Amino acid sequence: MLPFPRMLYAVLALASGAADRSSTIAVTDSGARVLVANADSMSVSVIEATARKTIAEIQVGATAQTVTTRGSEAFAACADGRVAVLDLELLRVKRAARVGTEPFGIVADGDRLFVSDHGASRVLVIDAGTLEVIRSIATAEYPRGLALDGQAKRLYVTHFRSGQITVIDTESLSTVKTISTGADSNLSQSITLHGGRAYLPQTRSNASNPALLFDTTIFPIVSVVDLDAGQSLPQASFAIDVVDQPVSMPFDSVVTSSGKLYVAHAGSDDLSVIDVAGRRRVAHLAVGSNPRGVALSPDERFVYINNALSGTVSLIDTATDQVVETIPVTSIPLPPDLLNGKILFHTSARTTLARDKWISCAACHFDGGADGRTWFFRDGPRNTPALFGVSSTLPMHWSGDLDELQDVENTIRVVQAGTGLAQGPSHCEIACDQDPPNAGRSKDLDDLARFMASLRAPRRTTTRSDAANRGELLFNDARTGCASCHVPPLYTDHERHDVGTAISPQERKGSSFDTPSLRGLFDTAPYFHDGSAATLFDVLARHFGSSLTPGEQNDVVEFLRSIPFPSAPSRRRAVGR
Repeated sequence: MLPFPRMLYAVLALASGAADRSSTIAVTDSGARVLVANADSMSVSVIEATARKTIAEIQVGATAQTVTTRGSEAFAACADGRVAVLDLELLRVKRAARVGTEPFGIVADGDRLFVSDHGASRVLVIDAGTLEVIRSIATAEYPRGLALDGQAKRLYVTHFRSGQITVIDTESLSTVKTISTGADSNLSQSITLHGGRAYLPQTRSNASNPALLFDTTIFPIVSVVDLDAGQSLPQASFAIDVVDQPVSMPFDSVVTSSGKLYVAHAGSDDLSVIDVAGRRRVAHLAVGSNPRGVALSPDERFVYINNALSGTVSLIDTATDQVVETIPVTSIPLPPDLLNGKILFHTSARTTLARDKWISCAACHFDGGADGRTWFFRDGPRNTPALFGVSSTLPMHWSGDLDELQDVENTIRVVQAGTGLAQGPSHCEIACDQDPPNAGRSKDLDDLARFMASLRAPRRTTTRSDAANRGELLFNDARTGCASCHVPPLYTDHERHDVGTAISPQERKGSSFDTPSLRGLFDTAPYFHDGSAATLFDVLARHFGSSLTPGEQNDVVEFLRSIPFPSAPSRRRAVGR
């Protein structure tokens, strides 16, 4: 039998229709064990809660994104397209099956699982016993965080770049509503339901500001939504820099029954504790590196924080709101300099990297990708590129003026307002490609460059369509001339060209721009240096007008969308079926 406080909590949870939610960390219903998804280690760690120690690390064979529990089982969504089922008694993988393209969020609902397929714009309904896909529900792009309201029969789905929430009826398995938390909302990875409201840690992108300073670029926020009304409540939302202090990348949160909101900030490596009713700070705690997950024990005595790049879990006592234990859960299997570079890429906690903890590299290039925004920087309007395979397509920047990865020293000083990773001048006073090199000036800067050079996109299995094959022939045809500048296999000639793009009054670097690589175009809209082409069809209309038939344009677009990002060699271990 459960101890009385836990039994009481379970009864109350059942009566109130308490929500399951996706996170990188989860607690079993009894509170006896804590499950932690370790992305770099491709594992799920199991913590014995009473002993406060890790009792097992279960290899799942690929990047573990999130984890959820159901009785004596746990389920992990893996980036290679699989869901793995873990036996919490035998502490091993029971079975695994490929279910989608890039599963991210996962929650259990009786004998079903709901999984957000981030790479395919859908939510999958899966039989928890057989791992067979029951239904595929189309959504907007980048479905990510999930929260299940069992009583209301509703599943709430966040969308990573848009701030939208898709509401799905779990009986009819159909979309019933879409709620917006603002078009400028970004990095919306998780959602927590409490007291008829939803809480969404997000980053607000102030991309329309033509005179950016570091602290007017992005804003840390927890958006609040009225679930009955199905609408956002801007006046109830929490600007973390106002309610607490400057932070970067609010990422996951939980709310206690007493109304305390715990928010982990993946960029600034800390935790805000906020009194929801009083809208005031209760505590602010330093935790480990890159905290991406928060979980609450069933009796609400403890909050667990998954520090993704420390390989630890911080244990918070909710009575004192202090860190009472740091529990090792995994040894991250990256070389020390590469791990250091990854930490530097993701953190804003160091003054060398950012002022007031405001911006990290990952704030715009989360996990190496693009944020879908166009910013008004000193050079002019600039559409954020993805960084996957960037070391093979130098120079960097739309103006092609960064000839080495270490030239991000200038970005750190100018955009992030950090003091810099190298001593002395930035070596970009005249121009980065005209001043002395930055390589070798600082171990941290070299480590950051090495991590950037290692960035690869998640591996996706795709089938080339007949239309894409026809489009490739057109792409390489002298009639279009596409391949003369976008030379395969990198799809760039590493040169600058004036292609007649309209120039903004804010442009300060002229009308010639670096030839962008076309790899991964399916994931990097909008297009051109200023983001002025919303779709690839708009790009073709600019270049070819009516010289291509609608069918030919469609074929070329299909080909362009089929060009993959460079992906890392498969590290998958043979686990499950």
